[in-house]
Parts: sequence; structure tokens; C-alpha cells
Amino acid sequence: MHSAPSVEYPAGRSALQGRLESLLLLAWLAMQLAWWFSLRGAALPGAWWFSGLLGLLLWGVTRWRSRQPVAGRLCWEPALAPVGAQAAPADGLLGRWIWRSEAYRHGTELARLHWALDLQGQVLLRLSNAAGLGWWVWLERDSAPADWQALRIALVAWREAQRRPGRRDA
Repeated sequence: MHSAPSVEYPAGRSALQGRLESLLLLAWLAMQLAWWFSLRGAALPGAWWFSGLLGLLLWGVTRWRSRQPVAGRLCWEPALAPVGAQAAPADGLLGRWIWRSEAYRHGTELARLHWALDLQGQVLLRLSNAAGLGWWVWLERDSAPADWQALRIALVAWREAQRRPGRRDA
């Protein structure tokens, strides 16, 4: 991972995530209405009421969580190779990922970084620190367009280093 530059990138709730949640809510409402119309005045079954209450509960939890989005900065800090060193460390990684947020003001080193979804302009990551705490974050090109390419280089280099034979899962 010699070529990945140092980068610090803002992360948080995605506009795409909000649109997907709205789309799911509309689909659920359409399903509930179609079910209701299909009964044509008959008594509503318990499953309809259960589906309605479960949908409202999930919508409420989603709205509550969106009021407290994960917001912070994902940082790649490359390590400087010692003078005269020719080879990379055994794991092939020269550096570390750090997460900085309101909860981790001084930063926490990430033990795991799982690339869950890549839509070119948005990336969904699952981050975990050494204590085993994990969270999902969205990274969007529009958040910091000037740093997007450097972030992508660091992420791709990290993913490729993880895939090397003999590399333990990190």
C-alpha cells in the first residue's frame, strides 16, 4: 500500500439513504392499502393489523435514528517506512484507518473496515474498532469532491491488501 495518500474524509447520513427509506415507506403504505382494498369491507385480519403496527414501529425507529446520524471523519494515515526499508510489513499495509467523531474526539483506530456497497459516487462502509464496537457510515463524493479520488485510492489499496493470500482477516 505504498501509493495510498493520507486522506481525511467526512462521513455521515446519506441523501441516498433518506430516499431509500422514503421509497420503502411508500411501498409499505401501498401494500397496506392494496391489502385493505382487497378485503372489500370484510373484517381486517390480525395479520393486517400486525403488519401495520410493525411498519409504523420500524418507521418510527428509522426516523429516530436519522435524527442522530453517525457523523465524523474517516482518516487514512500512511506510516512512514523506516529509512533503508525495502519491503512492506507482513500484512502489506503501511498505515492505519482512524475514525474521528463527537464520541471519538481523539480518534479510534479501526480494527475492521468492511466495504459493503460501492455506487461510485457513494460508498457504504461497516467500521469496527478494537473494542468490537461497530457502525455503518456513508461516504459521498459531494461531501468533499477534491479528496474523493484520494479516498478511493486508499480504500481500494486497503481492500486489495486484505485479499492477499496468507493475510488474516482484519
